[in-house]
Amino acid sequence: MVPVSVFIMDVTKSSSADYGEELSNYLGQFERYIGDWYGKIGSVQIKHRSGDELILLSEGYSSAFITAFYVSSLWKYEKNLPYFGLTYGSLDKKVADIDIEKWIHPLVKQARNANDHLKKQKDRESFHFQLNDVEPSLQTLINNMLMLQHVLRIEQTDVQRLVCSLYLIYGKQNAVAQLIDRSAPTVYSHFKKGHCEQILHSFRNIVSYLDARQAKEFPEMGNNYTNSLEESIRTNIKSQVQDIFSF
Repeated sequence: MVPVSVFIMDVTKSSSADYGEELSNYLGQFERYIGDWYGKIGSVQIKHRSGDELILLSEGYSSAFITAFYVSSLWKYEKNLPYFGLTYGSLDKKVADIDIEKWIHPLVKQARNANDHLKKQKDRESFHFQLNDVEPSLQTLINNMLMLQHVLRIEQTDVQRLVCSLYLIYGKQNAVAQLIDRSAPTVYSHFKKGHCEQILHSFRNIVSYLDARQAKEFPEMGNNYTNSLEESIRTNIKSQVQDIFSF
């Protein structure tokens, strides 16, 4: 058996956007980005389909959420934000052997149900998990943490959001300050006022839970994969940071 995770991503109000083709091209760009992020780190299947949808299947319980969080952090269309239905589980075949276009599996249904849950919300959140192998109260706890994280993120100013995203990638105040041509104290002020510490802490807590769950069920695999994946994502983003953020 192989531990895997899935997300199905849609884009808010994409059908009413005046720049539909531009938005579709942007999604195609993320399909390529994500393929580069994984590189030789692990197996992934990612497909841009149905105009405004991305579906991802990747090795590891936390990998889909990590990928979704980074995509959300880089996303530039504030009026058309992405939202992700997520799940994890195990497969009896390798990720590389899956035809993601034709794949029918309970994990796809769970991710679709999670995505549909968000689609029905008036004030749509960014992430939602549907998990069939945990206590309902634990699933509720994870999703409530994501809901609070979302509230903090949507209240950020543009510069606070940028600082938070860059801090996710660089992890150092001085590096962020140099990139956006602000003083380190100014960056720190935006970091604190934008509740970046709480947002990133909640991200880490959820990743830690997913990794712990995987380690319990697949003790032979360890958690080095998560660290390697994030390092690969950050390295790839740094190599294109000026183009991605357009500053």
